[in-house]
Amino acid sequence: MHELPLVFFTVFGQLSAGMVFLGGLHYLLTHSQNNLFTIAKINSVALIFMALGMVIASFHLGQPLRALNVIFGIGRSPMSNEIFTFGLLFGLTLVSVLLIHFSYENKDSKFKLIKTLCQRVNQIPHLAKIIAILLIILSLIFVWTIVATYMLPTVETWNTYYTAIQMYTAMLVLGSLAVLILGLYRIGRLVFVVSVLLILLLKIPYLNLMAAISPQLASEQHVWMIAQCGLLLLALVLVALTSRRTATNTITYFTVFACVLVGEICERIAFYNLWIIPL
Repeated sequence: MHELPLVFFTVFGQLSAGMVFLGGLHYLLTHSQNNLFTIAKINSVALIFMALGMVIASFHLGQPLRALNVIFGIGRSPMSNEIFTFGLLFGLTLVSVLLIHFSYENKDSKFKLIKTLCQRVNQIPHLAKIIAILLIILSLIFVWTIVATYMLPTVETWNTYYTAIQMYTAMLVLGSLAVLILGLYRIGRLVFVVSVLLILLLKIPYLNLMAAISPQLASEQHVWMIAQCGLLLLALVLVALTSRRTATNTITYFTVFACVLVGEICERIAFYNLWIIPL
């Protein structure tokens, strides 16, 4: 499938946005300075997934060296807005990680200039709270720009509110598992369970709508949809069983994450396969 780079870019992008969103939300709810180190770890992993998404997405470009031309379409082109917002989210996430690392964690004598600068910037009142709020807003806007890119009036199978639901639930279900693995257990489990149930409950109405629009295309996606639902159910059962134990089962959580990631990739493949050319 020639859209495979976009499959991974959107999935990794939403995963990263979900991690940043839930990390920022957790900090705003707890106001605990000790959580800053966990947030920094979460945001660092999010940056890795963002970078992977960018690298994979570059294979979709016919001429990668002309990628900077995207800035000329900001405000007019949904795809330009998506890439620009993604860049802002990446930049602010990187800033948040550097501020925490050099202000609190770095004990090395290297990078004295950066360390001094970060410590001075960190003296701004309520800076951590401001950054958390901005990251929450940017992550939501970024995912909305993805929705706006694909909700095209000319593509009937994409131009439904289910497109927005799929993008945001992918953000939450993937992001919640990632933050759960990295230490935010309560909010991670809660958001994961709610997201999985929402995805499963809306799957049949979504398939019925797609079947009404394009019966042939919809029937061809049943395998992908069944695979996603099966993997999500398996992940839900594993999380339920693990949550009853006193000790965290890291291997189980990584297995759950792999199941959900593969499931969301299956769902995204089905989404791209539902693209139809209007006659």
